[in-house]
Amino acid sequence: MLLDVVSPEQVAALRAKLVAAAERVGRTPPRLAAWLPAAVDPEPESVRQILGSVVGYLTVPGYSDLFTTAGFGESVEQARSGADREALLAKLPREAATTVGLVGDLAAVEARIAAYAAAGLDEIALVPATDGDPAGERTLTALAPAAREGTPSATRRNTT
Repeated sequence: MLLDVVSPEQVAALRAKLVAAAERVGRTPPRLAAWLPAAVDPEPESVRQILGSVVGYLTVPGYSDLFTTAGFGESVEQARSGADREALLAKLPREAATTVGLVGDLAAVEARIAAYAAAGLDEIALVPATDGDPAGERTLTALAPAAREGTPSATRRNTT
């Protein structure tokens, strides 16, 4: 099962539903993966790029509740009222990027990956921010050792 731009809390809830559904039909639950935006030691442009993707989710059922619970209810209401993308980006706090992504210094990103793993995520498909980090090189280079070692914070890389 593949998820897109989710929080660890959403992963835990969806993992529970996936396991229950598999048990009802007598099957092994499928692996659970997610596309997650990522930026290690991000430049402001990288954060803005990730926030730009968050803006698209502010009015989506389930996501709007997540962002409201996370303290971004004002942005959700602004999006529902029809505010344009630039207005939403101007007001959306940086912390919204960390709600559904891997953003921060390496230690923070590794801790966040561990939180996703603890919530039941089997694989992460990285979607590295490329604004301020051409080709996502800084992010992918920083996370490559964990992926090679197969540690609990191991990730798969996506550069598209």
